[in-house]
Amino acid sequence: MNETILTQTDEKILDGVLENFAELAKIPRPSKHEAQVGKFLQNFFVKRGLEVVRDKFNNVIAEIPASPGKENFPLTILQAHMDMVCVARDGVNFNPLKDPIKLIRDEKFLSADGTSLGADDGIGIAEILYLVDNRDAFTHGKIRAIFTVDEEQGMSGARGADEKFFADADFMINCDSENFGEIVVGCAGAVHATFSREVHYVRPDTKLYTNMAITVGNLRGGHSGEEISCGRINALKVAVQILRQITRHGKIRLSSLTGGKAFNAIPNRAEIVVSTDVPAADVEKICADIEGGLQKIYAATDSKIKIETRIIPRPQKVLHAKDCEYLMNLMTLIHSGVYVMSPENSSEVLASANLGIVDMDDNSVTVKLLARANADELVFEFTEVLEQAAKLCLFDYEFSTPTPAWHFNTNSKLLKLAEKIFAQQNGHAPEVKTIHAGLETSFFAKKNPELDIISIGTTNENIHTPNERLHLNTVAPHVKFIAGLLEKISDEN
Repeated sequence: MNETILTQTDEKILDGVLENFAELAKIPRPSKHEAQVGKFLQNFFVKRGLEVVRDKFNNVIAEIPASPGKENFPLTILQAHMDMVCVARDGVNFNPLKDPIKLIRDEKFLSADGTSLGADDGIGIAEILYLVDNRDAFTHGKIRAIFTVDEEQGMSGARGADEKFFADADFMINCDSENFGEIVVGCAGAVHATFSREVHYVRPDTKLYTNMAITVGNLRGGHSGEEISCGRINALKVAVQILRQITRHGKIRLSSLTGGKAFNAIPNRAEIVVSTDVPAADVEKICADIEGGLQKIYAATDSKIKIETRIIPRPQKVLHAKDCEYLMNLMTLIHSGVYVMSPENSSEVLASANLGIVDMDDNSVTVKLLARANADELVFEFTEVLEQAAKLCLFDYEFSTPTPAWHFNTNSKLLKLAEKIFAQQNGHAPEVKTIHAGLETSFFAKKNPELDIISIGTTNENIHTPNERLHLNTVAPHVKFIAGLLEKISDEN
């Protein structure tokens, strides 16, 4: 062995990882549409003569033999997910099912041209592929690479993966965390809630002489778990606030209300179309007052909010008054934001919810919400509260099978090794933490309770938004961290 991966230059590692990432960026891969990227990954391993399978969920599982002399050492799983949250900046023409991600690289960051980047979790995949291609440059026991589907929406890949792929493993390194220097050892459980109601439209009353489209935008949005406590404004909550204020001044009929693009992304934009007997100037003042108030309240976190109004032709149809009332009531009643802070650590969120999507068509209205909690009991409590809100507002409701929380293993041998290796490589100790976000590790721990798991990653900011960017200076250190940890596992076990 000549050059080891631990002595490779950071530039060489970075270029190699980004070469893999660029290939991933060419492949559209929103949640539940991972067939193409799954085939790409399968072919990657086939071309290298490695054993690989795609299961019925489209998960890709590959086997990497141990270094010579390390065949009897413990098996370690390296894991990442294939799908990404696809969102675009206002005005950007982007089809997530067809269009590639256009990458922008400067000296410090990798970002995308007008869309989310997909470093969550494409960079994890790209790093694992780099390690596979450089497997002879470090010593290691048997490695199993597992790439799952649908992490961002339903975790169906992790949920459905066969237990046999986890039963014979001792360790797992999940590569889906967002801050280099952190080792995640626990995460939140979650439940997806979908509310729906059949609606009826009528012709707008001609006495409702003001017809307007109102747009709430220029918000930061963000990840509904890790950034739920950052003071980000939810555009859908602002939209219903506007509707409420207008009703205090006169009659209103709603033609449409839309906003949000994903359960797990804080909505950064919403639009409503209304007919009302409130003068246009008064509606504009209402919106200006709400905008100004929110700019003051969220001056430190989301001060650029814009509420724009424009006069439009009279809509052809508007919601029946009762349908509008029930929709507004539901959006008002369901909680969005931090619900409970941890009594043990006042800086950690214990439970939260995110009003993620509202969508209307000719026949129905659908509202989608994601509730999270680092205690399974609080997920159950959320479902009870949301069910009652739905019943009060005459909405049908459906809850996903809850994702369990992943609880800290206080006897983790892998964590002790990771802390030691990180400190040796970086000159300081890592931060060990639990997070208020969902990780597939919850399901993996259920499949094999003896599996010793940690989650680590590069530094990725503003994930699930068009402002997402990867900190390039964390890529090579992260690759070396994984390689060093795999070497340590093969030395001490």
